[in-house]
Amino acid sequence: MKVRDCMTKEVITVKRSTTLSQLIEAFQEYNFHTLPVIEADKRLVGIVNFEDILKVFQPYSTELSTMLETVPFLEMEGKEEDFQDADISEEMGILVVVDDIMDTHFATLDPEIDINKARSQMKLHNAARLPVVEGGKLVGVISLFDIILTVFRERGVIK
Repeated sequence: MKVRDCMTKEVITVKRSTTLSQLIEAFQEYNFHTLPVIEADKRLVGIVNFEDILKVFQPYSTELSTMLETVPFLEMEGKEEDFQDADISEEMGILVVVDDIMDTHFATLDPEIDINKARSQMKLHNAARLPVVEGGKLVGVISLFDIILTVFRERGVIK
């Protein structure tokens, strides 16, 4: 069975210009934690996930923070700052857009590959859900759940 046969074709997406407020509302409404970012022509340009929102509130990148913590004589004031105490202004909801926080390095799948190969790619990239791209354009998304449903249907476990 191919990815095309079990992928979700109606995909919830966002654009580069989607504001932080709109993104949070989309995550809440659709209960997804990862969304593809597309251009008007459906070309996939990025992926944005819930963790990307948290980056907005980090004073240092995760790599820099980790590196600085290993320096024995360096005291980092507020390195364990509570998220609740973070400086969050109302304007951030409209000033921060998806283009500011999205990941432009991501794995994709071809719709014609076998679902077993798709599962291997998901394991390799530690992803439960990957975008399916044909000719650079988003044509669907496949999740581990989609693959499990397909296998269970093939074996008669569910209808």
